[in-house]
Amino acid sequence: FVLSLVIAIIIIVAAFNVVATLIMVVLEKKREVAILKAMGANDSTVLGVFVVQGVVIGVIGTLIGLVLGGGLVGYLSAVEFPLDPKVYLIDHVPVVVDGSEFVITAIIAILICSVATVIPSAWAARMLPVDGLRYE
Repeated sequence: FVLSLVIAIIIIVAAFNVVATLIMVVLEKKREVAILKAMGANDSTVLGVFVVQGVVIGVIGTLIGLVLGGGLVGYLSAVEFPLDPKVYLIDHVPVVVDGSEFVITAIIAILICSVATVIPSAWAARMLPVDGLRYE
């Protein structure tokens, strides 16, 4: 349980990176969003575009993390990384590979990233067309 909690906290910190990335995208695409809204795109369409982008970033990051983590765990379980038993009271790093933990971690990561995308996406959706075109 504690390990799952620690991993969830790490994922939440990573979700802040997704939020920061989407805020930067919204700021960079302010003019394009304003043009879309001036052409008749409603708030839900703009919201959907940015939510999809955030979810895709989250899924790609989750897949990369699962591949790297799974590879490291597989390597450590196969090699049995040696430790000094006089210092650690065990002779190797104990590694238990459990597929359900990978699935739970992936689900939590994608859920947290999906929730984290709502804030910048809603901010982009509420933007008025005049705000994006004012200084262009």
